[in-house]
Amino acid sequence: MKKYNKVTLAVRRVMLSSVAASLSLVAAPGLAEEDAAAKVERIEITGSRIKRTEFESSVPVTVITADEIMLTGATNLADVLHKSPVAIAAADQSNVTFSLNSAGLNTTSLRNAGSARTLVLVNGRRFVSGTAPSVGYAVDLNAIPAAVVDRIEILKSASSAVYGSDAVAGVINIITKKNIDGAELRLQSAVSDQNDRRRQDIDLTVGQSWNGGNAWMSFGFHDDAGIGGPERPEQTTDLASVNGSWVPVLSGYNPAGLVQIPGVGNFKGDGSPYVAATDGYDRGSRRQLLIPLKRKYIAGQLNHEINPSLNFFSEFNWMQVESSSAYEPTPLNLLDIWLKTRGGTGGHLVEGSLVIPDALQQVLLSNNITNLNQLNTIGRRMTEFGDRGNEANRSTSRLATGLDWYINDNWSLNSYLTWGQTTQNQFGYGELNMDRARLAMDLIQLDGKVQCRDETARLQGCVPFNIFGANTVSPAAVDYLRAPSKTIGVVEQLVLGTAITGELPFELPGGVIGLAAGLEFREESGKQEASDLAQIGATSSNRQLPTDGKFSVRDAFLEARFPVLDNWVIDTAIRTGNYSSVGNVFTWNLGTEYSPSSGLKLRASAAQAVRAPNVSDLFGGQTETFATVTDVCDGVKVGDSGTIAQNCLSVPAIFARAAANPATGFLLTQLEKQQTGGFIGGNPNVREETAKTYSIGAVAELMDGLSMTVDWYSISIDDAITTTSRSLVLSRCYTVTSGFDATCAGQARRDPETGALSGVDSGAGNENQIDIQGVDVELRYATDLPIGLLTADFIYSHLNKFDITSIESGKLDSYAGEVLYPKHRFNINLGYKLDDFNLYWRMRYWHKVEDSLTGQDQRNVDFGTGGRIPDELNTISAKMYHDLQLGYQLNANINLYLGVNNLFDQKAPILAQGTNYGSTGINTASEAYDVTGRYYYLGLRASF
Repeated sequence: MKKYNKVTLAVRRVMLSSVAASLSLVAAPGLAEEDAAAKVERIEITGSRIKRTEFESSVPVTVITADEIMLTGATNLADVLHKSPVAIAAADQSNVTFSLNSAGLNTTSLRNAGSARTLVLVNGRRFVSGTAPSVGYAVDLNAIPAAVVDRIEILKSASSAVYGSDAVAGVINIITKKNIDGAELRLQSAVSDQNDRRRQDIDLTVGQSWNGGNAWMSFGFHDDAGIGGPERPEQTTDLASVNGSWVPVLSGYNPAGLVQIPGVGNFKGDGSPYVAATDGYDRGSRRQLLIPLKRKYIAGQLNHEINPSLNFFSEFNWMQVESSSAYEPTPLNLLDIWLKTRGGTGGHLVEGSLVIPDALQQVLLSNNITNLNQLNTIGRRMTEFGDRGNEANRSTSRLATGLDWYINDNWSLNSYLTWGQTTQNQFGYGELNMDRARLAMDLIQLDGKVQCRDETARLQGCVPFNIFGANTVSPAAVDYLRAPSKTIGVVEQLVLGTAITGELPFELPGGVIGLAAGLEFREESGKQEASDLAQIGATSSNRQLPTDGKFSVRDAFLEARFPVLDNWVIDTAIRTGNYSSVGNVFTWNLGTEYSPSSGLKLRASAAQAVRAPNVSDLFGGQTETFATVTDVCDGVKVGDSGTIAQNCLSVPAIFARAAANPATGFLLTQLEKQQTGGFIGGNPNVREETAKTYSIGAVAELMDGLSMTVDWYSISIDDAITTTSRSLVLSRCYTVTSGFDATCAGQARRDPETGALSGVDSGAGNENQIDIQGVDVELRYATDLPIGLLTADFIYSHLNKFDITSIESGKLDSYAGEVLYPKHRFNINLGYKLDDFNLYWRMRYWHKVEDSLTGQDQRNVDFGTGGRIPDELNTISAKMYHDLQLGYQLNANINLYLGVNNLFDQKAPILAQGTNYGSTGINTASEAYDVTGRYYYLGLRASF
């Protein structure tokens, strides 16, 4: 217990004194006074394995304490981090509603550089990914209970030399409590101002200390009911910019059907005219604003002194997260069941059809449509099948155990093992079996009844499938065509490490040289497999192939701290790693601290970091896509010169079609442009990305109780990993001057008769250069008033640059000032404590932004004009959110508190269809703006 109190005192002293790099805290009611005369022990801070007596370092670190977490009412660490100016949500409960693999995740991204470039640690050791291995790599913050967190240290600089791959944008180190005596109970209930998003939270932690050890267990249950679309129609109604105004935009895929006849008009499935204003379908009526989430966990920790020189430690986490997403029924284009890539042929004859109504037959035949495959769209909302969606069940288990050997007064050896596993079971519903749909459209008259032609299909339950009109799909057809899916995934992580730390037996003028060195082995693996129907592409969703792969890395690292003078220190670190995937990598850190006076410290750092490709980048299963691909051969004519033309005309089908049409050449139809399928997935040839990062800053005590930190930072990432566009794959292929391969090494396929592209594949690649620059400022103040104690914090982040440059084309996109990249973000935290009362007020600011800064940005579209969304809709004004909590210490053991977030009910701005940053179904960007609105919570904390 004493050892823990001394370390805690060291942290708290620094946080509340002049040069803290952490959030000031309002002392939580009932906390015992620490012994001010206690000796401060050496502590290990995030970003270094060398223990020291002070909390500062040559790189900026922000600390969020357990008291700060309590004062915000947050029960999920995602809510804590995403309200910090240096972090942003990568996945949250609103922006992944439509994701088959990520629904229900809560992941974070430092500097907006991506969750894969943000290393999340627990007690300085890696935590297993919670993301499906087919789509990415990120720690799911749902899996780490807030109730047992002592503090969160955010290292705002690269640190791959200390921690290995992924620490490009920085490190989030979650430190759990070590010594707990007795029991701690937390009960909290919450509800929104609109009487939805009800939430119940229960946490119970019990612990016991003894001479030389401590153990605790924690249990919790959290139920967040989320927000459904029908509860908030004003937020979920499908909107788009039309002629410069946000207006509802209804989907043509409606329950009565939509048949488009080019040059003639649109008709419903029964043959009557389709009127968009009355027949369109509001998809928002079936969507979710915020996904429901249930979490339950068990966590434990054991520390035991085997003898005065040897200490054993062990940590265990188990968390189960259940989420359910739902959205509008399947929009079926009947023509999809006859896609050649799905084995379809023929189409459906109009004349004499046993399911097409007479009125529609007459319309089609009068316009020379004899086969449905002559049309581009025969759409219908399949309401008889109910909503689409999925239910996800994720279980994360983690064990960390090891030994601390105190060799002597100067040297210690830490050896540890961590193992983690995330299993994911997802059950999807609302989709159709397209193979069966084709059979159910091929009909005959048999025994006076309309039946499926295929006898085997009839034995399996095949009944006619009729989508021509409202409520025309029979319950028997629904049963036959329904295609529920199941996706199973597992991620595993194993880490073995050992590190020796201590001081060399000779001194520099400033003191002894600190040293740390060690070895580490890590293995990451992932498997994921969709249902059989999804793997063969037999459903109305896209085809998904399995993921199965692993890699390992062996690292050696060395770190040294040189106190050159009493007021000048140099920190260095190097790491070399051998990856089974990319070979050898080398990283380094160099930092310095200089104190010209007792109240001022200057610091600077430079580092080279790496992000090695993860399982998803390397082995992610191929997923089918029909996104538009630009065919470089479109419009090529016989006789055209140039490398691209010559390569195109070397394809026999393209040459024959161009020769047969000399005026237009090889000219694709609109349907051919829209039906280029293909796959996107991992790439075993992707290489690591490297980053150079720099920071220069100062820590100053301006006056008694007032401190300030200022830090400029720069991150430059080379060979950044991203998915290579399929158009780029084709362009690279057809611009080669020699050795042209029409299959593009197997990545491109063309119809041998028409020459049109039938498929282009792509995967992860090293495509971009990313440059990020900005400034962080933190001001902290604490003072005793005549009545009570006042604390104030100002945490500010300025983004000067966020540029992504294509390595291939040199195209530069600047994002600083767009929705998710505000140039200015800050928090102001005010705390006041008077006797048993405690008041906390947090203000969060998000600066004015634009949906698009690029004048010709094709992502930002007005649906009426076809041009860009007008400036008045493209620009979003600055937003300020206010959160308030009032606490009262009822007695020595019980604390009551009442809070409200978004006190003034600041509404989220509209970012609807056609915008860059509006998430599907919620008409805004939940990463930036609060979608819940005013939110009340009431809680009780008790210790006994």
